[in-house]
Amino acid sequence: MKPELIALCGLAFSGKSTIARRVAAETGAELISYDLLNAARGFDGGTVMDDSEWEKTGLKAASMAHAALASGRSVVVDDTFSHRFLRQRFAAVAAAAGASFVLLFVDTPLAVIETRIAENARTKARPHIAPDVFAHHHARFEFPRDDERPVRLASAAALDLWLAGRGGASVRA
Repeated sequence: MKPELIALCGLAFSGKSTIARRVAAETGAELISYDLLNAARGFDGGTVMDDSEWEKTGLKAASMAHAALASGRSVVVDDTFSHRFLRQRFAAVAAAAGASFVLLFVDTPLAVIETRIAENARTKARPHIAPDVFAHHHARFEFPRDDERPVRLASAAALDLWLAGRGGASVRA
């Protein structure tokens, strides 16, 4: 089977990291996390971070993905992929390595995300996101369009179906 690059896309606190870890574990793919890359670089993505620093993280992730794919390993990339050009960049990385590209869009309702952010502010179970940072992120988020052929995951059952079938079409459950 040829390697694949599986990109997780969705708003902050939509559940991407949980899904990314599961997909990587069940597919045997290498996991590349923007949160971990930022932390290693001394940054907290939940606070204001200059676009040039995000770009450096993105280029590092793309380089890591390319190296893994070139060696025949599949990768799961855990980021918001909030802009179409970022998704296109990673689709090009996959194509250059002769790998397939899968865009998993974690389609979580905004009310659920807001509840998760509020609960996290109380429990501090994971790094926070400042309200102004989330508002900016949400306002600028470019949701995937049908021409990008996203696999829309609107529930845990949808993820189960996708993993079971490893299909590429949109799944709603």
